[in-house]
Amino acid sequence: MKNFICLALLYATLFPATSTNQPVHETVHVPIIMYHSLAGNIGDTSISKEEFEADLRYLNEAGFQSVTITQLIDFVHHGIRLPPHPIVLTFDDGYWNNYSIGFPLAVKYDMPIVVSVIGKDTEIWSANGAKDNRHGHLSWGQISEMHTSGYVEIGNHTWDLHQTEHGRHGTKICPGESLASYRSVLKYDLAFLQAELLSRCNVVPATFVYPFGATCPEALVLLKEMGFQATLTCNEGINEITQNNPSTLFELKRFNRTPNRSVQDILETL
Repeated sequence: MKNFICLALLYATLFPATSTNQPVHETVHVPIIMYHSLAGNIGDTSISKEEFEADLRYLNEAGFQSVTITQLIDFVHHGIRLPPHPIVLTFDDGYWNNYSIGFPLAVKYDMPIVVSVIGKDTEIWSANGAKDNRHGHLSWGQISEMHTSGYVEIGNHTWDLHQTEHGRHGTKICPGESLASYRSVLKYDLAFLQAELLSRCNVVPATFVYPFGATCPEALVLLKEMGFQATLTCNEGINEITQNNPSTLFELKRFNRTPNRSVQDILETL
């Protein structure tokens, strides 16, 4: 018996047991790219189809694999591993050309994208039925089609707060505005878009994207209360996403892809 105990102690020393109760805190560094329109070089927030395809070709050849924000959420909350060299490709505002140009290229290169929509613009363009590749916005049907494909994740970019009118700047609290009034305005707007997306497209976004990147602490508190699990800003930098640390999913940074700066330019200078 004495020899058995000694052998057991020796085995325990050489091969210590691994506790399954210890939380894992693996950290993955994830760049996020911010696109808007693919209507050509008509401003600082629009690039051409050829430029976007060149970005995807470069990412493919360089070994990057695009992931959705939901995959980041699953990594943090459920330990579902990310592919090697993950990158997130996001589109703000929900332009019609995200569907006519971006969506087919995402499928062609097997690179999922995240498109965050402005609800009121989608409602207007759904009603008029117009197809304007330069200035148009997505319809509810196009959002549903892209979501169903598995290649496009949909984010909330407000129903009608993507504006700088009446003293408001996106979803920031206005100077002198009471907290109760602000929370009422913001909650109604975001909940309305969530409900419309569920009803019309069978999707409930887990990600909120700040209009103009205009953040404020009051908004973040409410966004978490409403169940959003990630938020995107316009600040630039690499994100450190850590398992079992949900705070690393909020106020995520993104690199703005302009006509003068390709994805290759961005990534090779990091």
